[in-house]
Amino acid sequence: MLFPEINEKKTKEKVDSLLKNYHKIRRLSGMPIEQKVTATYSLDPKSFTGMNSSAIENGTIKKLDAVSLYRDINAAINALDAYSRKRIYNKYINSTRFYDYEVYSAENISEATYYREVGKAMIEFAEAFQSGSLLVFENE
Repeated sequence: MLFPEINEKKTKEKVDSLLKNYHKIRRLSGMPIEQKVTATYSLDPKSFTGMNSSAIENGTIKKLDAVSLYRDINAAINALDAYSRKRIYNKYINSTRFYDYEVYSAENISEATYYREVGKAMIEFAEAFQSGSLLVFENE
């Protein structure tokens, strides 16, 4: 079957858990690698910054992972139509945090309509993110 049945509830849970961390991922992707404040005793060779090489490597790996994830999230959001993009943006991305009821009240739509549209946008995001890596299928 080309398009197996999607388990929407589990897929939405995965999307929600990823996008709830969007601001953390954004901060990590731009975060400079900082030196440790406390002294460490190690036989690892020290770099010119005074940090041992494994600490620098770990920090660099975390930053690269965050940058990659941040780019993948933004690429998936940009692949959505304008209406779905707006729903995802208002719920997860906007730096001014609004409660859901503030959004659907301001747009003069019902609560049920709002959540139906957000759910649809979440499924579309799951399809667009890393070639569907967030999708959960019924047979899984």
